[in-house]
Amino acid sequence: MSTQPGWFPDPSDPNVEVFFDGESWTGEKRAKTQNVEKTEKSEVISFSLPIKPDFLTKKRIFIGVGVLVLAIAGSLFANFLSEKAADEARAKAAIERAEKEAAEIAAEAKRIAAEKADYSWVPSGFYKFALNPNIAWKQISYDAANCYSWCLGMQVVARDSCSSIQLEANFVRNGVILDSASDYASDIPAGTRTVMKLVTSTEGATSTDFTKVECN
Repeated sequence: MSTQPGWFPDPSDPNVEVFFDGESWTGEKRAKTQNVEKTEKSEVISFSLPIKPDFLTKKRIFIGVGVLVLAIAGSLFANFLSEKAADEARAKAAIERAEKEAAEIAAEAKRIAAEKADYSWVPSGFYKFALNPNIAWKQISYDAANCYSWCLGMQVVARDSCSSIQLEANFVRNGVILDSASDYASDIPAGTRTVMKLVTSTEGATSTDFTKVECN
């Protein structure tokens, strides 16, 4: 019985096939191949599954990474907006505080200016203290002040009632402080003239610089 032509396994190498033309071996060789049925099935399977399984896995990974990146970016952006809003709130609060302080300073300056300008309560011949425009004074004689040594006698009057009036001053000559003195009076009703004096043992002072004038 004759053998049909075809490719047959090489006895010397199982991974190689040789060609028989029906009468003799031609000497042609090729790498061993799968049978046609398996090849056709393989082709059918390959055709029915054009997308490899690992492609879907990679796709899921890419999608997951993308979602994570978006989530992180969203969180960072939200934090940025939150910090920006907080900075803007702090800046606004600082501006409001500065405006409030400026308004308070302006109001205080206006009040002080009004007090300095108000002489309605000041008796004739009296002068307001520069340190406290709500208290006025005028110099009086030694006898009127009941001085027993060199002193500056004065009458003092306050716009408001004072539980106490405190005076302190330096006696100065040519810019040099020669001596310091103080006096204290208590329970002074508003508009009431009170005798006070600053006594020193040093004569020859050319000016008296008040350092404290308080109505408590």
